[in-house]
Amino acid sequence: MSESQRLARELLDSITETVDQLQRLTDAHLDHDCSHGCAMDGGVRRLLVHNAEHDRMHAGAVSGARYHGGVMQESELAKLLRDWLRERVELVGQLLTAPDEVLELSGDGDEWSLREHVEHVLYWERDSIDTAMREASGEEAAPAAGQPGS
Repeated sequence: MSESQRLARELLDSITETVDQLQRLTDAHLDHDCSHGCAMDGGVRRLLVHNAEHDRMHAGAVSGARYHGGVMQESELAKLLRDWLRERVELVGQLLTAPDEVLELSGDGDEWSLREHVEHVLYWERDSIDTAMREASGEEAAPAAGQPGS
Protein backbone atom coordinates (compact mmCIF):
# COMPACT_ATOMS: atom_id res chain seq x y z
CA MET A 1 0.00 0.00 0.00
CA SER A 2 1.41 3.38 -0.96
CA GLU A 3 1.65 6.21 1.56
CA SER A 4 -1.13 8.09 -0.27
CA GLN A 5 -3.35 5.02 -0.07
CA ARG A 6 -2.50 4.61 3.62
CA LEU A 7 -3.52 8.21 4.31
CA ALA A 8 -6.74 7.79 2.32
CA ARG A 9 -7.53 4.67 4.38
CA GLU A 10 -6.76 6.56 7.59
CA LEU A 11 -9.19 9.32 6.52
CA LEU A 12 -11.89 6.72 5.84
CA ASP A 13 -11.28 4.98 9.16
CA SER A 14 -11.31 8.30 11.00
CA ILE A 15 -14.60 9.47 9.48
CA THR A 16 -16.19 6.15 10.41
CA GLU A 17 -15.08 6.56 14.02
CA THR A 18 -16.24 10.19 14.09
CA VAL A 19 -19.65 9.34 12.63
CA ASP A 20 -20.07 6.62 15.25
CA GLN A 21 -19.34 9.18 17.99
CA LEU A 22 -21.52 11.94 16.57
CA GLN A 23 -24.51 9.64 16.21
CA ARG A 24 -24.76 9.66 20.01
CA LEU A 25 -25.77 13.34 19.83
CA THR A 26 -29.21 14.80 19.25
CA ASP A 27 -30.18 18.08 17.63
CA ALA A 28 -30.42 19.57 21.13
CA HIS A 29 -26.70 18.91 21.63
CA LEU A 30 -25.89 21.21 18.73
CA ASP A 31 -26.70 24.22 20.92
CA HIS A 32 -24.33 23.19 23.72
CA ASP A 33 -21.24 25.27 24.34
CA CYS A 34 -17.96 23.95 23.02
CA SER A 35 -14.57 25.11 24.32
CA HIS A 36 -12.58 23.78 21.36
CA GLY A 37 -10.84 26.60 19.52
CA CYS A 38 -12.25 25.46 16.19
CA ALA A 39 -15.77 26.16 17.49
CA MET A 40 -14.73 29.84 17.32
CA ASP A 41 -16.66 30.79 20.48
CA GLY A 42 -19.72 28.96 19.18
CA GLY A 43 -21.30 25.71 20.21
CA VAL A 44 -21.15 22.18 18.90
CA ARG A 45 -23.03 23.26 15.74
CA ARG A 46 -20.36 25.84 14.96
CA LEU A 47 -17.64 23.24 15.50
CA LEU A 48 -19.28 20.81 13.05
CA VAL A 49 -19.73 23.57 10.46
CA HIS A 50 -16.08 24.46 10.93
CA ASN A 51 -15.00 20.83 10.52
CA ALA A 52 -16.89 20.49 7.23
CA GLU A 53 -15.39 23.76 5.94
CA HIS A 54 -11.98 22.66 7.24
CA ASP A 55 -12.13 19.48 5.13
CA ARG A 56 -13.33 21.47 2.11
CA MET A 57 -10.47 23.96 2.54
CA HIS A 58 -7.83 21.25 2.78
CA ALA A 59 -9.31 19.29 -0.13
CA GLY A 60 -8.92 22.51 -2.13
CA ALA A 61 -5.32 22.85 -0.96
CA VAL A 62 -4.57 19.28 -2.02
CA SER A 63 -6.21 19.89 -5.39
CA GLY A 64 -4.26 23.14 -5.84
CA ALA A 65 -0.95 21.50 -4.92
CA ARG A 66 -1.62 18.68 -7.39
CA TYR A 67 -2.40 21.25 -10.07
CA HIS A 68 0.75 23.29 -9.44
CA GLY A 69 2.79 20.10 -9.21
CA GLY A 70 1.53 18.98 -12.62
CA VAL A 71 -0.16 15.91 -11.14
CA MET A 72 -3.76 16.72 -12.10
CA GLN A 73 -4.17 13.99 -14.69
CA GLU A 74 -6.04 11.28 -12.84
CA SER A 75 -6.47 7.80 -14.14
CA GLU A 76 -9.91 6.72 -15.29
CA LEU A 77 -9.99 4.33 -12.32
CA ALA A 78 -9.31 7.17 -9.86
CA LYS A 79 -12.19 9.17 -11.32
CA LEU A 80 -14.55 6.20 -11.16
CA LEU A 81 -13.59 5.46 -7.55
CA ARG A 82 -14.10 9.10 -6.53
CA ASP A 83 -17.52 9.20 -8.21
CA TRP A 84 -18.59 5.92 -6.61
CA LEU A 85 -17.36 7.04 -3.19
CA ARG A 86 -19.33 10.30 -3.50
CA GLU A 87 -22.53 8.35 -4.26
CA ARG A 88 -21.93 5.87 -1.43
CA VAL A 89 -21.46 8.72 1.03
CA GLU A 90 -24.83 10.12 -0.10
CA LEU A 91 -26.48 6.76 0.53
CA VAL A 92 -24.82 6.42 3.94
CA GLY A 93 -25.86 9.95 4.83
CA GLN A 94 -29.49 9.13 4.06
CA LEU A 95 -29.42 6.34 6.65
CA LEU A 96 -27.27 7.78 9.45
CA THR A 97 -29.95 9.43 11.52
CA ALA A 98 -32.99 7.58 10.21
CA PRO A 99 -34.99 5.56 12.73
CA ASP A 100 -35.12 1.83 12.02
CA GLU A 101 -38.79 2.09 11.04
CA VAL A 102 -37.80 3.97 7.89
CA LEU A 103 -36.10 0.82 6.60
CA GLU A 104 -39.49 -0.78 5.98
CA LEU A 105 -40.81 2.17 3.94
CA SER A 106 -40.90 2.20 0.18
CA GLY A 107 -41.27 5.09 -2.22
CA ASP A 108 -44.39 5.82 -4.19
CA GLY A 109 -44.79 2.96 -6.65
CA ASP A 110 -41.57 1.28 -5.46
CA GLU A 111 -41.96 -2.41 -4.66
CA TRP A 112 -38.76 -2.51 -2.56
CA SER A 113 -38.35 -1.27 1.00
CA LEU A 114 -35.40 0.93 1.89
CA ARG A 115 -33.82 -2.08 3.61
CA GLU A 116 -34.13 -4.08 0.38
CA HIS A 117 -32.49 -1.27 -1.58
CA VAL A 118 -29.53 -1.20 0.81
CA GLU A 119 -29.21 -4.98 0.93
CA HIS A 120 -29.35 -4.99 -2.88
CA VAL A 121 -26.52 -2.42 -3.07
CA LEU A 122 -24.40 -4.38 -0.58
CA TYR A 123 -24.95 -7.71 -2.31
CA TRP A 124 -24.29 -6.52 -5.85
CA GLU A 125 -21.28 -4.45 -4.85
CA ARG A 126 -19.56 -7.52 -3.42
CA ASP A 127 -20.72 -9.80 -6.23
CA SER A 128 -19.71 -7.42 -9.02
CA ILE A 129 -16.36 -6.40 -7.54
CA ASP A 130 -15.42 -9.97 -6.62
CA THR A 131 -16.20 -10.99 -10.21
CA ALA A 132 -14.25 -8.06 -11.70
CA MET A 133 -11.22 -8.72 -9.49
CA ARG A 134 -11.26 -12.44 -10.25
CA GLU A 135 -11.55 -11.88 -13.99
CA ALA A 136 -8.99 -9.06 -14.05
CA SER A 137 -6.52 -11.44 -12.41
CA GLY A 138 -7.30 -14.20 -14.92
CA GLU A 139 -9.13 -16.52 -12.54
CA GLU A 140 -12.13 -18.53 -13.67
CA ALA A 141 -15.53 -17.04 -12.97
CA ALA A 142 -17.52 -18.57 -10.14
CA PRO A 143 -21.26 -19.14 -10.59
CA ALA A 144 -23.31 -16.19 -9.35
CA ALA A 145 -25.36 -16.67 -6.20
CA GLY A 146 -29.04 -15.81 -6.50
CA GLN A 147 -30.13 -12.24 -5.70
CA PRO A 148 -32.95 -10.68 -7.71
CA GLY A 149 -32.33 -7.72 -9.97
CA SER A 150 -29.10 -6.00 -10.81
